[in-house]
Amino acid sequence: MEIYFSDSSFEVGNQSYEGFPILVDSTGKIVNVALDFFVDELLRKRSVKDLKTWNAYGRHLYDYFGYLEAKKLNWDYIPESGSGDVPPLVHYVSWCDKTIGNKPGYINDKTGLIQRFYVWALKVGLIPSLPFREIEVVSLHQEGMLSHTSSRSRKAKSTDLHIPEVENTLAVLSRRQIELALRQTRNPTHRAMLHLGLNAGLRAEEIVTFPAEYVMDCGKLSAKVKSISVHLNPNSMDTKNDKSRKVRISVLCMNQLWQYRETVRSRLERTSTINSPHLFLTRYGLPFVADGFDKPLARLGEKIGFHMYPHLLRHTFATHTLAALDDLKRAGRIKGSPLHILMGLLGHSSVLTTMKYVHQLDSIDDAYGTQYQSEIDALALSYLEERV
Repeated sequence: MEIYFSDSSFEVGNQSYEGFPILVDSTGKIVNVALDFFVDELLRKRSVKDLKTWNAYGRHLYDYFGYLEAKKLNWDYIPESGSGDVPPLVHYVSWCDKTIGNKPGYINDKTGLIQRFYVWALKVGLIPSLPFREIEVVSLHQEGMLSHTSSRSRKAKSTDLHIPEVENTLAVLSRRQIELALRQTRNPTHRAMLHLGLNAGLRAEEIVTFPAEYVMDCGKLSAKVKSISVHLNPNSMDTKNDKSRKVRISVLCMNQLWQYRETVRSRLERTSTINSPHLFLTRYGLPFVADGFDKPLARLGEKIGFHMYPHLLRHTFATHTLAALDDLKRAGRIKGSPLHILMGLLGHSSVLTTMKYVHQLDSIDDAYGTQYQSEIDALALSYLEERV
């Protein structure tokens, strides 16, 4: 079994699709049932347009069909209860767990996609029944900060193939760690990227493709203006699933980005013949690749003694901002739900995804409150004059 990702010559309905997953078996034939599923699941649904999602879908189903091929099992073999056998999907889950040693979360991710494949197969009449049973589970949550915005328990659908996971605590930077990270970031490009990530909670791909045209000179704005609304347009930058959203960037952060664009970036731009619309450029004057911010942050983490990665900046922004919004809610200064406000800022499709940050509030080891953005700005600005 092999997996390939299409080039621009692959077409469906005379429309070209690059990066589309295609499974090919050991005889060189395309696995048509997988291809048909991908067409329905990836092309028909507008919410599944991100190439990284396509890649994950392809590799998860490739892993399963590769297992079936190696074991000489048929994907549509679903024995009845009491027959003395179980569906191949059950064997696959056991193989991932006991033989390969995959972590429960990864197994659940893979089987979640495979289960969607079987639901699709049942819907289009390829199988008589599903190889798993749906069950209802109740998730209990302890009360704490924002208890007024969340229920104590939540019912969710699962299946009998789901493996219990140990809930991992999200990492969040403290004030001391943020101060240390900013102080030790000597490269002005990396410092500006770090500041933007902490200030607006952008994803890694959003940071590296943030357009230079989004940066504005705030010098003529009233002193009362503290932040700028910025519309993230998928036509001018990378966003997850090509979804647009609005974020807020503080005036102090925007001023730093303006200074970077007018001085550092203009110098870097002259070292390359490539004219990039992206704000951040490498030392060679080139735009960053999708994961281009990973290595600089990893090196910074080794230098300062704790793990650094792009999504950590997003977790930090989300947790501290949620605490600030909750303070404002308690003070009666906002009417909306802090969770729903944060959900919009982060671009989440479901508030359940945003709720994970509720459980991180108690892990903040210092008092940021509503001073989060201004303190980050003050810290970042204090290092602008340092030697690069």
